[in-house]
Amino acid sequence: MKTLLKLLVTAAIANAGWHVADVWLRYFKFKDAVSQTSQFSPTMSTTQLQNRILELAAQYSVPITEDSISIRRDERQQQHTFIDGSYQQQIELFPRFQYPWTFEIHTDTFTDGPGSAR
Repeated sequence: MKTLLKLLVTAAIANAGWHVADVWLRYFKFKDAVSQTSQFSPTMSTTQLQNRILELAAQYSVPITEDSISIRRDERQQQHTFIDGSYQQQIELFPRFQYPWTFEIHTDTFTDGPGSAR
């Protein structure tokens, strides 16, 4: 009986670890893709950049909305882009027990290319 209890606890911890790792991996891939997009797309307008970020969110199954993304460009230097956003995702730690986890996105990138379009 003691061995069975240890196996159940181990299985529950492994299940939670799997779900957390899956969500975190998607978060880091999405965050990296957003950073690369802002760095290597200096001619995109803020609307185009926001649409590309939403495409990336769909690609990585990230539940971020248009309202939760903020894009700002430095008025003095068009090559300086700030992107901020956040989203909340439910992570199933144990069967039928989900925990809401908030993920923050912040990029502060410079590009060497031509100035951005508005």
